[in-house]
Amino acid sequence: MMKDKDAEIRKFLQEKFDPQSQYEKLKTYKNAANQPLFHEDFHEQYKVNILPDPSVAPAKFIPDPLRPNVFKAHPVTIRAMRKDLFMGGAGFEDLEVLYVCASCKHQIDLQFWQLCPYCEAPIKPERKE
Repeated sequence: MMKDKDAEIRKFLQEKFDPQSQYEKLKTYKNAANQPLFHEDFHEQYKVNILPDPSVAPAKFIPDPLRPNVFKAHPVTIRAMRKDLFMGGAGFEDLEVLYVCASCKHQIDLQFWQLCPYCEAPIKPERKE
């Protein structure tokens, strides 16, 4: 039963990568106790500052040693990251959608990027019909 749901969500992610619709679908799932799997009461809020630093490698975030919740990243990385991230639990692997950039051949996870953080190429996932 759980494998069927996993296959269903992975197929959904591959075909229609839209974070809001993913979130809506995830809200419908229930755990073993028939309780909602994800809570909507955003009782924790995280604020993180990301500062541009051209010396940082692409697709990397370096914590600032003097300021908590402040990170440095390459300007291309900042442009490439999705602005609509949400945390679906302790790990992100449940929402993982791997994609190989057609331009630079780096493998990236679509849940984090709106364009390639290495070469700024647009992301064009293959649509299966």
